[in-house]
Amino acid sequence: MTALLCLLLLSAPASASEPNVVHDLVDKANKALRGDSSHARLIMTIETPEWKRSLTIEGWNKDRNFAFINILSPAKERGNTTLRRRTEMWVWLPRVERVIKIPPTMMHSAWQGSDFTYEDIVKADSIVKDYTHKLLKTTKEEGRTVYHIEATPKPDAPVVWGKVLTDVALYDDDQSVIPLNELDYSERGELIRTITLSDVKVMSGRRVPARLECVPTKKKGQRTILHYQELEFDIPLGEEFFSYQRLQKAGI
Repeated sequence: MTALLCLLLLSAPASASEPNVVHDLVDKANKALRGDSSHARLIMTIETPEWKRSLTIEGWNKDRNFAFINILSPAKERGNTTLRRRTEMWVWLPRVERVIKIPPTMMHSAWQGSDFTYEDIVKADSIVKDYTHKLLKTTKEEGRTVYHIEATPKPDAPVVWGKVLTDVALYDDDQSVIPLNELDYSERGELIRTITLSDVKVMSGRRVPARLECVPTKKKGQRTILHYQELEFDIPLGEEFFSYQRLQKAGI
């Protein structure tokens, strides 16, 4: 965060209504769990009224354009790998020894049976670049200020949501910015899903929300939980790391 932005936020919170400042908050919150590059290990748990299952996942990200995600367990999903290179995505399924390129018609499909979609991976930075941001209000809490922000699509932006409401926290001590929640609405104003981020802790020297829960509105009793076990930031990763050839080797 620039010295000027810190001064604006600390000395006059109302000035955060300036579009560039609000955009910067959303951008930093969006990068909280990824940085410019990152490596993570996490457990994804999917719960429905009928069943529950957990997957151990290892993933790498770079520049919000590249992602490599490998399933480590359970055994029947081990080696299932997802590769994103800019706007394209492939999946390697070792049990059938097949690579599938995800077409646009599949982008809204559930990823690994979760409440997240392939589009969530491909457009991880959509909230930053495809939306206009408006500060609704600020709330002062102990040790931090929470900014309540509304995001609406830019004209002709290729987005799914008609509106996104998000709360972003700016901490007093180290000026770290983290997301607290996200409410995704359809173009008709219906709440489709709620994402809540919690268990704030320091990992690899950064304050991050280590738990993320996604709850679809119309699927009662269903949710997907991501629980981060390890996080590394700003690690050296070249574009060759995210290669098509590496996809079939499940990251080896």
